[in-house]
Amino acid sequence: MGIFENQIRMEASFTKDYEFNEFQFTCLVLYIEKYFDIKILPKDYIYLDTVGSTIGFVHSKLKPIDK
Repeated sequence: MGIFENQIRMEASFTKDYEFNEFQFTCLVLYIEKYFDIKILPKDYIYLDTVGSTIGFVHSKLKPIDK
């Protein structure tokens, strides 16, 4: 997504700090859906504001692994 590793911060906003446009945000959503095999609905986009909130959202969608 063009963000250097040393620029990634948990509180950073994709749209404000990284200046993602609509296309870049959509690509991010599609990548997360494919990589983690989860479905993200447009109503869920409010949970994808920052790096940290996005990580938390993905964790909440992942199915627990049976031990």
